Amino acid sequence: MFAPVARRSQQFSPAGIPSVDAIHVEVVLSGLGRTNSKEGEMSAKSWLSVMLTGAAAVFGIVIGGNAPAIAASDNNPRTYAGDYQGGSLPIGTFIAFQYGSFAHADAFVDPTGRALPDSHANTWVEFTRVTYFAEFANRPLVIEADLPFATLTDVNIPGTNNKVAGGLVDPVIHLTYFLITDATVQRWVGVSNFLWLPWGRNFDNRSAVNVSTPRQFTDTPQLGYTEGLGKFSPSLKGLFFDLVANASFHTDGDSPLEVVNPPGAPLPGVLTYDTLTQRPSYDVKAFLRYNPSTFLFAAVGIEKSWGGKQIGTNGKFSVAGLPGAIPQPNVLLGRDDFLRGHFQFQVPLAQDFAIAGDVFHDFEATGGFRQNIGVEIRLAKFFLPTPRSK
Repeated sequence: MFAPVARRSQQFSPAGIPSVDAIHVEVVLSGLGRTNSKEGEMSAKSWLSVMLTGAAAVFGIVIGGNAPAIAASDNNPRTYAGDYQGGSLPIGTFIAFQYGSFAHADAFVDPTGRALPDSHANTWVEFTRVTYFAEFANRPLVIEADLPFATLTDVNIPGTNNKVAGGLVDPVIHLTYFLITDATVQRWVGVSNFLWLPWGRNFDNRSAVNVSTPRQFTDTPQLGYTEGLGKFSPSLKGLFFDLVANASFHTDGDSPLEVVNPPGAPLPGVLTYDTLTQRPSYDVKAFLRYNPSTFLFAAVGIEKSWGGKQIGTNGKFSVAGLPGAIPQPNVLLGRDDFLRGHFQFQVPLAQDFAIAGDVFHDFEATGGFRQNIGVEIRLAKFFLPTPRSK
């Protein structure tokens, strides 16, 4: 459904924006002080031009290399092992899901792979998903929608204000069309498409952490494949292989960053970036699942995510009380890059009700929070259609 907020993060220096060499600042100011010498006066326009040029040499490197803000990245549809086997459910089935998860991050890792000292956070996510099984061209067509909420607690990211803008995350609508649903051969293939709508809470570009994107649409096509292994050997009866692969394509975001009086800046002012560009994100999950009976399973899996670089562009620093602004170089804010292990299970509590879970751990992460341990619970209530009378 969406990426845990902790994984969808921007990065910055642990010390915030580094201090400027006082000598460089003095040189710039002294140079400006000589413009009214006997050799001739500069016009106000020329004075400002020299000031901006000289200051840009200082600010362009210092300010442009850091970004004390974190934006969400929509890229995690929350697909469980065995979900594509659900293509064999009867047409007309309606399912109501309720998800709730907690994850503890023991570090925030910047885009260079450096863990910030004493960084940590707890991520809380809950969302409702509704699912309906329709039919198109004599094949199952599944229509779904998600309404997610999230927040973070116990946040410490050195160099930031540690403020969290939690609440409604970008809602999602998605479709899955099944190409193969052969319960006899035990093979299922489905193609899904997730559309993330930028209707989450208002993005706060002054908060250290946001659970929503800065008004980005994301489209995530996904392929799901499930193969029963029992046909290859009697000893493999009840075992299944699940593969889920997707790519997420993001539109540009608006105003991802604003910092008043950035640490280390020699003059008071406001640092802003007008646009967030994000490259495609990719994710692959593979599971080995033991499914001895309907709705009952246990699975182990591995997940690799990469790409999704978030880059702040159109940056500028506006010095307080002065006209004009100093252009800033583009800054790398974050990326979707991690290796994660999963243990998943599902237990039926009734013929129409099941509880599932996912315990996960990040073996490595770059460009976001590294989740040391996470637990998610999923409740599913099935409303099966009344069998047609013959």
